[in-house]
Amino acid sequence: MKKLLLVLTTLFLVAGSVFADQETDEIFENMSAEERYEEQKTKTIKIVPENQHTVDKNAKVELEFNPMYDEVRVTYTTSFASYDQGEAMNTVLAVLQDFQKEHGYTKYKYLQTPKESSYIDKEAKPKKKYTVYFCYVQMVEKSNMKTVKGATKETSEAEAQ
Repeated sequence: MKKLLLVLTTLFLVAGSVFADQETDEIFENMSAEERYEEQKTKTIKIVPENQHTVDKNAKVELEFNPMYDEVRVTYTTSFASYDQGEAMNTVLAVLQDFQKEHGYTKYKYLQTPKESSYIDKEAKPKKKYTVYFCYVQMVEKSNMKTVKGATKETSEAEAQ
């Protein structure tokens, strides 16, 4: 009796998850491109740049980009023995410049100081990681600021009268 109840419960849960998955797919199909963008912009995107700018053959660079906040976390990973902080810094800055050109950013600031950490990977090899956390700043042209300020002054004067 218990086995029968267990089997029926399992079948019920599997059937429910299949139907829930189909409903979710239908919801995404009915969403407009703008709604999909709103849904996706809060997610962090992992990017492995084509040009790694590395001298060390063991090194790997990875970016985590959050488009909603214009934040990028750059991680440089290599073997513990071949790690060089200067090489890591130069590689991260070169990859960052490529990312800036690709996405049209002009200025960035550090959100945290760069961090170095050591760990042992799945293959029991010692690794060293250098992580930098940036936030891009979209610069507004001064000519646009003047027109915006002038427009707000004119509207506030018109409202006062």
